[in-house]
Amino acid sequence: MISNSGHDENGKYSGGRAGDQTGKEWAIIGWYNRPWKCVIRHPDAEVRERIASLSEKAAKNDNIGYDQGQRVSYWNELAKAKYNPAAIKTKCEADCSSGVMANVKAAGYLLKNAKLKEVSITSTHYMREMLRKAGFEILTESKYLTSDRYLLRGDILLNDGHHTATNLTNGRSASAAASGSAKPEGSTSNSGKPSGAKAESAKSFKKSIAGTYIVNTSTDPLMLRSGAGKDKPIIAKMKKGAKVQCYGYYTTVNGVKWYYIVYDGKTGFASSEYLKKK
Repeated sequence: MISNSGHDENGKYSGGRAGDQTGKEWAIIGWYNRPWKCVIRHPDAEVRERIASLSEKAAKNDNIGYDQGQRVSYWNELAKAKYNPAAIKTKCEADCSSGVMANVKAAGYLLKNAKLKEVSITSTHYMREMLRKAGFEILTESKYLTSDRYLLRGDILLNDGHHTATNLTNGRSASAAASGSAKPEGSTSNSGKPSGAKAESAKSFKKSIAGTYIVNTSTDPLMLRSGAGKDKPIIAKMKKGAKVQCYGYYTTVNGVKWYYIVYDGKTGFASSEYLKKK
């Protein structure tokens, strides 16, 4: 799935009313071959997650629509809303590139990343070079461009001068090493000592699962694991009462949902049986 801002309520690029009149001006849709000329990927998993989360929230808020003539109004409202698209109440507009760049910029403010904060609300003509200078990797191999199979959540898809969108789900063949935490604590065994494992991709998504959770165990700690199951390597140990964030992704094993969560900047899985939603 991708977060895609493509046209106004009249199927045009400008002239429409502010806000999303149809629910499709900025929406979450299936991946498609634009075609794409490159995939732009930040090496830090936490940055990718922030970009993806912001893109999801923007697509789901019908106060945000599409219009090239008012393309910066989304960024203006996003800044006022403390970089939370879900909190925007004033009808505003973006186009494909201004929406993506606003979310990258917002991720910079949320994560205190100076390079991301400094990016401009530019067009698709200049995105590739601007994001490269901000620390992103530019992927041009055909396997990244012709299928969603190798994409990671938070990747930016670009057809220079034409269109851009944000990828929201890990491809089924995405590298485990690339999809893990940028500062991992994992393990190569289940001995209880974290070392170098990376998180697998989640297999399912349910919007109602997303939210902030509290580790709710009778004893410390709860293990953050690289995959769904007690046999999976340990990434980190989470104390009782710790806050974690789930964005709706999970994997089910033997009838138990293992939520794909972010804890202390690390990404992994934890059993839903020991997580209580705030």
